[in-house]
Amino acid sequence: MKADEFDLPNEFSRFEKFIKSDFEQFYPVFQKYQDMEYSFFQSIVYASDDLANTPKIPEFTRINYTQIAMIGYFLLSQFKKVLTFPIPEDNFEAMYFRMKSAKFAGEREVVSALLANTIALMVELKKSDPSMHKAFSVILSMEIASMNSDVTSVQQYSKVFRTNLFDTVLIEKYPLLTLQIVSDLAYREFRTGDDTYSGWLEIYKELAEALNMDTKRLDCYTMLGGLYRFKGYLEEASEYYSKAIVIAEKIGNKEFIASLIANMADLEHTRGNLEKALSLCQEALKDPEISQSKPTIYVNIAEVLIKKEEFTQALEYLDKAQKLTNRNSPIVNLLYGYALTKIPGKGNLQEGIKYLEKGGSLSEKSKNQRWLTTYYYYMGRTYLDTYDLSSSIESFEKCYEMAIISEFQYVVLSQLYLAEAYLHRYKISQSEGDLTNSERYLANVISICQEQDLPILAEVLYISGQLLVALNEFVDAEYVFDQAMDLAEKNVNVPLAKKCENSILMIQSNEIEKPMAIIHEITDVINDLAKHSYIKKTKRMPQVYFLNIFTDEGSYIYSYYFNRQFPINDVLISGLISAIRTMSSEVFGSGLRGIDFEGKKLLVESFGRFCGILACDRDSFNARTKLYNYVQRFNQKFEDVYQNITAGQTLDHLQKEADLLVEIIFEKSERVFVAPPE
Repeated sequence: MKADEFDLPNEFSRFEKFIKSDFEQFYPVFQKYQDMEYSFFQSIVYASDDLANTPKIPEFTRINYTQIAMIGYFLLSQFKKVLTFPIPEDNFEAMYFRMKSAKFAGEREVVSALLANTIALMVELKKSDPSMHKAFSVILSMEIASMNSDVTSVQQYSKVFRTNLFDTVLIEKYPLLTLQIVSDLAYREFRTGDDTYSGWLEIYKELAEALNMDTKRLDCYTMLGGLYRFKGYLEEASEYYSKAIVIAEKIGNKEFIASLIANMADLEHTRGNLEKALSLCQEALKDPEISQSKPTIYVNIAEVLIKKEEFTQALEYLDKAQKLTNRNSPIVNLLYGYALTKIPGKGNLQEGIKYLEKGGSLSEKSKNQRWLTTYYYYMGRTYLDTYDLSSSIESFEKCYEMAIISEFQYVVLSQLYLAEAYLHRYKISQSEGDLTNSERYLANVISICQEQDLPILAEVLYISGQLLVALNEFVDAEYVFDQAMDLAEKNVNVPLAKKCENSILMIQSNEIEKPMAIIHEITDVINDLAKHSYIKKTKRMPQVYFLNIFTDEGSYIYSYYFNRQFPINDVLISGLISAIRTMSSEVFGSGLRGIDFEGKKLLVESFGRFCGILACDRDSFNARTKLYNYVQRFNQKFEDVYQNITAGQTLDHLQKEADLLVEIIFEKSERVFVAPPE
């Protein structure tokens, strides 16, 4: 092959002239690895490694091959290999990739030494190239802030970096370094959901495609698969993971291949295919060359075993993961803590709670939405097991607040367990208010089941009917049992259909069971439903007409019209506002969820000092979720000026900021952020 015919991957575009100038020496070594059936990418990296260590090679040549090998090993996720090369003292990009490798490999002392060397390099760079010094300073400052878990500083530097990204020659001179920084920020957007990082994942995808780098497409597709997985769209997630696996195999990145197989196992776990999930994880562990991806695989296995209630085995795999993560992984601590609380024995409960709290603290520091959701879910389960019902309710409510953003499965589970927690509280209080709250959460689950076509609708209707019986609402209960029986018969669920039929006969013959027996039956069904997996199937929204925000005193303060083609009568709106003022205590007190108004469904959600009313053509859990998110964010922004609002003062910034929130939550979220693969 001639040098001009050799197509070097774009990851090494800076070295193209060098490779072609030394092609006569490079190509035979490269071909040796091709003959050994290594990938094209691997062959370049391994050949460069060999040549960098060839005796009596010119220093200039050695430096270039060293940099190619170092960067290549980094992109192949072989971080410990990167650390075997001599420390470059005059190249920021090489220093940076070496420092990141040391961080990923857990070599703290090496990180500190490299950081000191990089700072010294920056002093010299300021004299020779002020423009690149400016760009590199922001990158280094952001990395130091990240190492110190200084989230605020990372956010500040990320804004500066966004400006530098387009105002400097960073992309042109250092495309790979640029993409690595963008990748880190995209990962923060993906994991935290923080508005500060909004847009980085989209920028990453565009740059990875524009710069035509397979290693970064691999990273980006993996992240997009994760994004869709956490939003509950498993088919889209699977397609992105599949595309990523093809690229990982093409490059020869075994760590990524193993990690992606683990991700596919996670999808099977979420679908409820537990044995297939375990099989995929065991397949990934067979490769003796992997190390970085092992903790993730062990965690996936442990999660499946916890779902199967095999807690002792789960702890064995979590112990393996602990040893590889210096015991500082949030998710490992959370799972270990919960599994330990389920093992009988003196001190296990208290020790398990300590692990849970440590995992929660680590999750909070990382701002990882999924881990925080998991933390509140398992704390809620633990408190429920120990009959600390107030703490359990508080934890499940926080779980729900996080889950509606990041983890659909926990949306369903939090609502089921909130219903159960209030049932247990009713045993103590004998208050119908607790039964009413339980019925409210079951109504949420019914709404979710109907919208997402979940197969558990018949079971949820059945326990909802039982709850109505406990509330002495026999006519409504009989109607719900009849619906549940029809569904059970369609699903060929003979035992459930028989239970519904017996419940109807008991109502008709006035042979009503005692409330405590009914509650026991409901909690048994809820605990069985909690073992299922739940998949979000649609994000379809109903037709939305308008949004109104009120204070907890009933004062009308903000409105937004989504579609002017459906004019709303101002007189009727005035009547609505008057009605909200009159029943403001009910909205914030007993949990009013909806109002029928002029042929439309008004969804009602409150948070803090404010209440939101969203007019739709039908009830919808997706729409209700967005409304709840909106009111929550509205409260965060304007709670501090609540007194000014209630005093009737006009806040110029309120309308503008509230409109922007609508754009973010209702408008942008309805566009496809990144189109699923065709």
